[in-house]
Amino acid sequence: MRCRDGWTVVRSMLAWAGLLTAPSLTAQVAPSRPDTIRGLAYDSLAFRPMAGALITAEPGGETAASDSLGRFTIYSAQRVRRLVAFHERADRLGLGELVATRPPGDGPWERPIVATPGMNTAWARLCVGQRRPANGMGGILFGSTTAADGQTRVAGVGLVVQWQAVKSLLDTTPKFESMTVRSDSLGSYIFCGVQEFGPAALVASSSQYRSDNVLVDADAASLRRVDLVLGATGGPTATATVQGRVVDEKGASVPAAMVTFGGFATEIMSGPNGRFTLNNVPTGSRMVSARKIGYVTVTKQLDVLEKGVTGLEVLLEKGTLVEQVNVRSTRIKSRDATELDERKASGLGRFVDSTHFAKYDRTRQALDLLPGIRTQMGRAPGDFVIRGRSDCMASLWVNGVREPNTPDNMIARLPKEEIAAVEIFNNEMQAPARFQTAGNQCAVVVLWTKQHINAKR
Repeated sequence: MRCRDGWTVVRSMLAWAGLLTAPSLTAQVAPSRPDTIRGLAYDSLAFRPMAGALITAEPGGETAASDSLGRFTIYSAQRVRRLVAFHERADRLGLGELVATRPPGDGPWERPIVATPGMNTAWARLCVGQRRPANGMGGILFGSTTAADGQTRVAGVGLVVQWQAVKSLLDTTPKFESMTVRSDSLGSYIFCGVQEFGPAALVASSSQYRSDNVLVDADAASLRRVDLVLGATGGPTATATVQGRVVDEKGASVPAAMVTFGGFATEIMSGPNGRFTLNNVPTGSRMVSARKIGYVTVTKQLDVLEKGVTGLEVLLEKGTLVEQVNVRSTRIKSRDATELDERKASGLGRFVDSTHFAKYDRTRQALDLLPGIRTQMGRAPGDFVIRGRSDCMASLWVNGVREPNTPDNMIARLPKEEIAAVEIFNNEMQAPARFQTAGNQCAVVVLWTKQHINAKR
């Protein structure tokens, strides 16, 4: 399905849910008498004033901007019947215009509030029939899935969001939770019950399309939106060229900075003018990061379209200099690599490394010879799901992120040359806490890629 406006589908979904207010079709004839409106622009999702909102009076067209406390004043030559506000945050969420209508009667309009819908309202309209969980688990994550041509909405794609649960300050054991949904016929998706206030990881995949693991930033609001671009899994549109420049906070070029893209093993160093060009970058949403000694490493989402990316600017901020310390080790292992070595040494579960996969032509052949699991072919060549001992659907994890166990899962798509290690646990109870999923009693398969395990820290 083609869509000329990238906001149209999400806006229509929110309009259907009643979170967007359409302009009145009935013309109001206002008395020609002056009116003074002192009001407040407020973000009901984040429980804070909305600074910098543009408020327009109707009729009349007088405008005002809200101050740092959300306050505004409008002087109109005629009676104001309606206030319409626009704000970058509301626009980013797809809410569009925010409206306040004058109450009936001829009295003064006492302290009108132009506000976003509250979280309870959003939940009731978007998560129909679902009870909002307590304990900080009542957040909503929504967005759209678009192909790398920038126009085609992708329906039926599987999406997984994962976060590290925080039960209490005394609970120091990492516990990861996840949810899985599919995009609807218009390419839109909604997760109801994502942990609030904390970061999460989001990934989308199907037999034809895929995104990188994208970071969902922490937000004071419980309603978050992430639009994903999905790259083709094969063919001439599967890769593109990215051109950009690394700059500091003053806009000056930063040479010799290392730039990497999520899901792509190659990294590149910026030139003397801070510029870089990298070919054959997989299309789709992925995380781009830049690092250099003396600067704070930055990571952000980048949508790589089929036509490529030009004019990308990656901002590096200078860090605080500390006294030089001589160390013997030149490389610090990541937490994942350290924990993997510990589990291997303790004999927890079964462990195979890249040498096992090098013996076979295909990943599926190598997996079928591992005890406790078996693969089942899908409809397309190369597609398969992984099952446990009792023919149940195994729980799949790739680089610490939950992966949907569908025929087009990442393990089926990943070249075996990129596999560093695979861990297999007979059931959830034997798996580490971070790989346990409530209600799932089947096998757990954890795969680590070479790029993730060998990443410099």
